[in-house]
Amino acid sequence: MIEKTQKLLGIKGYYTNLEASTSSNSTIIERYHELYRIEQAFRISKNDLQTRPIFHYKEQPIKLHILICFMALVISKHIELKTKISIRKFIDASKKIVDGEILNQMTNKIVTINANKTLKIIDLIEKLSAPH
Repeated sequence: MIEKTQKLLGIKGYYTNLEASTSSNSTIIERYHELYRIEQAFRISKNDLQTRPIFHYKEQPIKLHILICFMALVISKHIELKTKISIRKFIDASKKIVDGEILNQMTNKIVTINANKTLKIIDLIEKLSAPH
């Protein structure tokens, strides 16, 4: 068993249900190596966008949930491509900009205090606002 394992060490096999005439071995290996992009998309949507499974029982809410998750992924990818930073870094930078509201108890008026935008946020907004 040890000898067999040593002989197979470093050998990787690919199994597919495609006909040999449909695609070549190199095409199958290339497609397999591209799977990391799909896995990365799921990691982004699960961790950075905090999407979670929701248990729906009717078809329309299920489709709407999938659409919302997909749109969040598309928008996050757009942000990454335009700003050249990860969506995690973009979210972290955006969370630092917080406006505050203070209630004046004597007059019952709400005063809004806008946070100053950092240079980094201004730069990111400019990159997102730039034409395609």
